[in-house]
Amino acid sequence: MKQLAPIEQTGDQHPFALKLTLPDAVLALATVGFLVVGVIALWLEGGRPDNYSLLRWLHFQLSRYGLVMGVVMLIAAVYIGILRKGDVTPWFRRGTYVILLSMIVQALLGATMMYGYGVPAGKPEHLIYGIGTVLALPFFIYVEVTAPKRPSMGSYIWGFALFTGVIIRAISTGPIGG
Repeated sequence: MKQLAPIEQTGDQHPFALKLTLPDAVLALATVGFLVVGVIALWLEGGRPDNYSLLRWLHFQLSRYGLVMGVVMLIAAVYIGILRKGDVTPWFRRGTYVILLSMIVQALLGATMMYGYGVPAGKPEHLIYGIGTVLALPFFIYVEVTAPKRPSMGSYIWGFALFTGVIIRAISTGPIGG
């Protein structure tokens, strides 16, 4: 099996350095586009929503987006890592960053609803699982970018399996009806 040199020896930039490229813009625009279309649909469905309704709706939709993308990335990780016996691709890592950023936005929306509007988070466990969705991927990204031996796609297989499970649990402990 082909073994790659650690990132430090390949001359690459810092592992967490992000250089925006066209594919990055496409991934980010797809995520933002999903939210914009959803906001327009919400607006058309119920008139002009108040700020709280909009925050709640975005929080709800981002949870479903994260769940779907977590499953897609888990399948991609299994395909790349186990079936093709390949390493992490730049697109895969960028997709992971997009999902992580969407979970951070979702956490900020939840915190705004909780502390800005005084709305409880459903069951208390919802906060723990919500924090788990934000913390799950950075750990596995760190493992992948600092691994002395490559390929380290196994880290992402575990990471997205855990991430998907935590999202399912967070959704099940949140308010009824999203």
